[in-house]
Amino acid sequence: MDIGCVIKMKPKQVVPDQVRGYKLKTESANYGANQTILYALGIGASKDPLDKDDLNFTYENAENFKVLPSFGVTLGSINSLFEALMMCPGMPEFNPMKLLHGEHKLELFKPFPTSQNVSIEGEIVDVADKVKGALVTIACNILDQDRNLLCRNTYKLFIRGIGGFGDKGTLNDSLPKIPERAPDFQFTDSTQPNQAILYRLAGDTNPLHISPEMAAMGGFDKPILHGLCFYGYACRAVLKKFCNDDVNLLKSLAVRFTSHVFPGETLVTEMWKEGNKVVFQQKTQERGKPCAIGFAELNPAPKL
Repeated sequence: MDIGCVIKMKPKQVVPDQVRGYKLKTESANYGANQTILYALGIGASKDPLDKDDLNFTYENAENFKVLPSFGVTLGSINSLFEALMMCPGMPEFNPMKLLHGEHKLELFKPFPTSQNVSIEGEIVDVADKVKGALVTIACNILDQDRNLLCRNTYKLFIRGIGGFGDKGTLNDSLPKIPERAPDFQFTDSTQPNQAILYRLAGDTNPLHISPEMAAMGGFDKPILHGLCFYGYACRAVLKKFCNDDVNLLKSLAVRFTSHVFPGETLVTEMWKEGNKVVFQQKTQERGKPCAIGFAELNPAPKL
């Protein structure tokens, strides 16, 4: 179908009943050690090449070679989300530069094999009027080659300029509040000046993260780091401090992005243990500004 023809038929505002339930085109993908290692490097692993714990994620011949759980966010094309929003009959035309990745949740159902063929099946599950824009929720299931569910990505995308359609949505998700006590643990880790250039090789090639010209169009002095990159830093922090790097213990990781990070800044992840949850807040050491809040759900450790 000619996309140009679809755009001409677009409604003037969001039509919720035509948005909810819209199916994304099914995708297939495959990955192996090169992809999982590149992802681990992209979220800061093995900056110290002698760190034996990190080598389990970055060296294919390590005795305990494994895949970081947050690798699941790379399975599925970001471009497919844009295409779905463009093709969805209930969505009006919008400027892609006004789309923000507001929140993300990754649910994990089994550890990732070190190589795998997968299929990605997604749909738009909700849309809500936020007055200044629309909040669109897209859920994508990642299935292994035997059609077992590996993980689920839920994206909350805020599109500025298309609000005012009056529907407040069907979902009522919320994140836990940051506890008032001092953090139980703190994890400080640096990003490199070229971190975004490295991370984009995991599949998110938005020029906002590499082109100074595109960054300027977005209102930034220089390219910014991908939100899902510092999301990965949060995942590594939780794994190290609460799971001893046991990937079986992480059940889910949800985050709300609250500000930007510049490559080269240092990330401080503050964490509070609340039952089976770890509530966390990330901020940049240099500016002290929170860039993300969220929580991880943990599986119980096996009884020996």
